[in-house]
Amino acid sequence: MGRQAKVTRQDVLRAAREAFVDGGYEGTTLADIGARLGVSPAALFRHAPTKKALFAAAMGAGATEPPWPMPFEFLESVPGDADPRTVLRRAARTLLPFLQTRLRESIARWLYSKRVAGVGTFPLPFDPAMRPTPPQRNLAYLEAYLRRASRAGRIQVRDCRAAAVAFLATIHSYLFLQEVMEAFEKPLPFDQYLSTVLGIWTQGAFRTKETPR
Repeated sequence: MGRQAKVTRQDVLRAAREAFVDGGYEGTTLADIGARLGVSPAALFRHAPTKKALFAAAMGAGATEPPWPMPFEFLESVPGDADPRTVLRRAARTLLPFLQTRLRESIARWLYSKRVAGVGTFPLPFDPAMRPTPPQRNLAYLEAYLRRASRAGRIQVRDCRAAAVAFLATIHSYLFLQEVMEAFEKPLPFDQYLSTVLGIWTQGAFRTKETPR
């Protein structure tokens, strides 16, 4: 027989996290996790004595691969005079799949938090005691970009922090309404939604009697 591939603890936790998110706790076996790594279920016992222990290690509060991803980190190198429509479109397209993954992880934690000791009931994929928190850092990247764009005359907002929060809220709202609440009778394509959001940011939606159409 050929030798099994050597895997690290991070490899095991990553595969376990992906498997538990896809299949839930009850629907995932050690064989499912081992198959993702090309190892036998018994090889996983080197990293956790039981499936519950592996779930707690992979999905417990604060369990995520270091370093915590920063979807908006690319904004640090974006000059203020860049086209804000292009920049914000890229930011939204980068953030959405990241949020989708984190949402699925949080739901998996919440569903099984009462069954698996050590997972906790606070479904955050990072340590809430961390300061600044990863979401705070991502918000800071966006706010700093908006300040540069404002100084360069590419955007006009009174409060760059509030504007950053408003933009983030539009992406979070889309994800919540579409994938959590299932509020739409038919799925609304993200690009269609994003184009409307950017159109409102570009042109404004309110009209007054003095505003020509």
